[in-house]
Amino acid sequence: MSLVARIAKAGFSPAILGMVTKVYIPVLFPLTFLIALTATALDGWLGFADGFLPTPANYWIAGASFLVGLVAWLWTYEQLTVRGEGSPSPTAGRTLKLVTTGIYAYSRNPSLYGKTLGVLAVGFAMNSFSFCCILVPALLSLSLIEKVVRQEPQLVEVFGEEYLRYQAEVPLFIPWKLFRPGSRKGSR
Repeated sequence: MSLVARIAKAGFSPAILGMVTKVYIPVLFPLTFLIALTATALDGWLGFADGFLPTPANYWIAGASFLVGLVAWLWTYEQLTVRGEGSPSPTAGRTLKLVTTGIYAYSRNPSLYGKTLGVLAVGFAMNSFSFCCILVPALLSLSLIEKVVRQEPQLVEVFGEEYLRYQAEVPLFIPWKLFRPGSRKGSR
């Protein structure tokens, strides 16, 4: 089965659909709306009421950001549902196996790329400087802190030494291995 077919299949899997209905719709969609309202006020205060990107380029950027984000998000979740044999979210049934290969060989939290690009699409469509350059980066930082403080100890508890080795080898978010020749997993 091709990567595209696996990603599409994962997008409609019960694990992903369960997570979307339990987490994304009740939490992330309203949060995005709140960010949009806050960004509109901030943009006016900062002098960006007319936007920061040329129109209609902002819509093309928004569309590209959304599509790339959707594919990245589904790809990471495809790996968790197939290789991890479960769900990407404890609320929808956690993964049973630790995934350390594929995109997870480069970042411990690659799904944040897809989520961030998806949310940024709203900011680009709004043509909001505050949304894209202030609020989303602040929320991304808070999300990474939450992962370190709350989620990583849970993963150590569930996967033990295997996760500690993975944590020591793979960066939290930025895939540094991609930028350093010869440092990719398995290239030693």
